Amino acid sequence: MKTNLLVFFSISLIISSSTNLRAQKNSLTKPEYYKVSEVRIYINEQSDIFELRKQGLGFEHIKLHDNYFDALLDSFQIDKLKKSGYLYEIIIDDVTKDYLERTKDSREKIKLNKPCKGLGFGFGSMGGFYTLDEVIAQLDTMRLLYPNLITEKDSIGSAIEGRPIWAVKISDNPEINEEEPEVFYNSLTHAREPAGMMTVVYFMYYLLENYGVDPEVTYLVNNREFYFVPVINPDGYVYNQQISPNGGGMWRKNVRSDSTGLFGVDMNRNYSYMWGYDNIGSSPFKLAEDYRGTTAFSEPETQVIRKFCINHNFLICNNYHTYGNVTLLPWGYNDTHTPDSSIFNNLIEVATSFNQHLNGLALPPGHVLNYTTNGDANDWMYGDTSEKNKIFAILPEVGNENDGFWPVPERIFPIAEENLYANLIYAWGVGVIDNPPYISDASLNLRYCRPLLDSVKICAFEKNPDNHTSNVFAKVTTSNDSLIREVQLIQSDSIFTVSLFPNSAKEEFYKINLQQNGIDIPSKIFLTNRLRFTTAGPVVLDSITWSYNSSFKYYVIKPYIHNNGNDFTISNPLVEITSGDSWITSILGPYTYPSLPPGGTTTGAMFRVIVDSTFPGYFNFKARIGVDGWYYWVDSITIVTNVEEEQALPISYGLYQNYPNPFNPSTKIKYSIQQASQVQVKVFDVLGNEIETLVNEEKPTGTYELTWNAANLPSGVYFYQLKARDFINTKKMILMK
Repeated sequence: MKTNLLVFFSISLIISSSTNLRAQKNSLTKPEYYKVSEVRIYINEQSDIFELRKQGLGFEHIKLHDNYFDALLDSFQIDKLKKSGYLYEIIIDDVTKDYLERTKDSREKIKLNKPCKGLGFGFGSMGGFYTLDEVIAQLDTMRLLYPNLITEKDSIGSAIEGRPIWAVKISDNPEINEEEPEVFYNSLTHAREPAGMMTVVYFMYYLLENYGVDPEVTYLVNNREFYFVPVINPDGYVYNQQISPNGGGMWRKNVRSDSTGLFGVDMNRNYSYMWGYDNIGSSPFKLAEDYRGTTAFSEPETQVIRKFCINHNFLICNNYHTYGNVTLLPWGYNDTHTPDSSIFNNLIEVATSFNQHLNGLALPPGHVLNYTTNGDANDWMYGDTSEKNKIFAILPEVGNENDGFWPVPERIFPIAEENLYANLIYAWGVGVIDNPPYISDASLNLRYCRPLLDSVKICAFEKNPDNHTSNVFAKVTTSNDSLIREVQLIQSDSIFTVSLFPNSAKEEFYKINLQQNGIDIPSKIFLTNRLRFTTAGPVVLDSITWSYNSSFKYYVIKPYIHNNGNDFTISNPLVEITSGDSWITSILGPYTYPSLPPGGTTTGAMFRVIVDSTFPGYFNFKARIGVDGWYYWVDSITIVTNVEEEQALPISYGLYQNYPNPFNPSTKIKYSIQQASQVQVKVFDVLGNEIETLVNEEKPTGTYELTWNAANLPSGVYFYQLKARDFINTKKMILMK
């Protein structure tokens, strides 16, 4: 199957390439190189930046210092700067060549990773980013792998040079238009911002690969219609590929030319809402970076998006751009807030809690994105309701100041991953927009309780900017999602509370899901781990260790008993061990621990257990402690067993999945050594760069566990590798901060 997929991917590339070759007949036969320089401009005060913008210098991203700022300017802008009278100097003459030099080693490394292998998200061939042809091939591959979840790519229109603009839909019934909320994700409006496109493609694969596996993804795909346009500006993106095939091309606009040569239009200044409002938020000069065009919607690409939005009922739209780690909101044309700014702000507050984006409505002075725009997509999608519904449009500027427009290859995966949480929240957010008040957080007063004696109090906090009334229900379910009870919370101001008395006499974990005005509140809106309680009691079996007595051939089990809450006297503890569904042995003993203090731990008891194993290998045990009718389970206890002493050790080398995964900031890695060996355990990043050596020493036969702390590393995918004699194994882990 893998071979067939690779062949299919190659055919897709050939077909898409031939389509684009036909489109290029109308393009420049010998693309003119486009150079951008980094320029340092000296100023007396920050208001000088505004004065320069009034003179037609459309600074998009600046780095502000005390008496100067750095900006990216092409030759047209440098000519204007010369006439302004401000002092300046060229810091980097050619930003594209500088990028190619800085990323040379990284780009060589990723070539070994077979970037476009057609199976899942990976590197592309243009500095790690997908080319246009590779994006198209990825859409075809997704359709081949997941035909029941994603539509075939649909040409919703064409760019100036005839290249199709492709759209796809992901849902549980993608070929059917169901009455489900619609969300829209797009990217590459600006041709030099491919990190946004990679973030969108990554999210698409995340939905497809986790459907039926991750409950949240499954729910969203079943109850949403996701629409994606990964490349709005195919001509501009191909132009950058033509002038710099290895990435770093700095062309921004679409590709439009006349008798005077190439100029292009900034499509994010070409929408009709407040188009041409002033000459600061957009420019009337066709060579300017933010040239708005001759009229609103003068460009075929913006016409395509306009029609696409009119033909759908999008409630939320993510317009991906780079860079600045900021999420921009309407209005762009001035500094006022929209009537729905409280909804925007509350939604952004939750969505950006992971990626730490700044709110675009509250940027500090001098921030790289602290400027106005007019005729942009955000304002039109939200503000123009004459021919479509109101869309809550959001513009994430992904990547930090050091990433710039073309991040180094090592940053492609982390940028995509750190925006995954926000993408999920925006998909949930359509329910929030339909019902403006929503629960932002919730908590429990107890994590355990005694049946019919203790009550669990739920406290939920509401974000209610417009004083809407709400009905909030708590649905209590067992760990296998069986509904036990549904009860309405009582509202006092913006706080909802309810007390529950569990009636289960057996050990059980319970989950609490909140529902507001008939809509399930997103699991990501609050910390669901805090909304779980158990009737297992305050005394828990914190952990178990074991050792093997070679003389008498028995295992010594040492329980660590921990008091989770109140003072408690443990009497007649019961420790039982089971493998699968069969109990191996029960351990009873007259052990009493008087008044173990809250948070206290004791290891005062040791139990001898003779494990009758007739075969060598691993026993994976469950253990539980019983105290006066209370039970607490501990899973995944592994003992290496054999009736012969010399075989009561690992029979093979093994590297196990780290736990927890994803993790922040530390995780545990476990491995087994069959015979005494020189052992190496190393951590690598996605490009194969060695991050850290965790073990590098001779180890005797046995099973080992180590803890790796990644507090000083950025979020992203990492790999850990075990080497011992001829054994080599590598596994993936995800750091999510």
